[in-house]
Amino acid sequence: MFVAKFQQVNSTKFSQDKNDEFPFIGEVIAGKATGTIINGTMFKREGLEPNKAYLCQNITEEYEGKDQVRTSVISAVSLLELKPLMEQLGTASLDVDTNSPE
Repeated sequence: MFVAKFQQVNSTKFSQDKNDEFPFIGEVIAGKATGTIINGTMFKREGLEPNKAYLCQNITEEYEGKDQVRTSVISAVSLLELKPLMEQLGTASLDVDTNSPE
């Protein structure tokens, strides 16, 4: 698990989804993450807000024979909860596997 806050991107390096929404990318505040991207439509549909801290987890799913990392938001984190979570989850780190088996 990890704590992150998210911002929507609008760069040509990312593509919009079918509803013309760019993805949201999280900045890890505490804990270890293997990915922090959330689909823009799903982010808005779930009522999530940019720059708000969320407790998250990564879920690895197989899609077309390849492992895909999905970021799932568990709950919002209040300012009072943030410090204890930071102590419990440890230093923020984003460990993305950039090796593709091709």
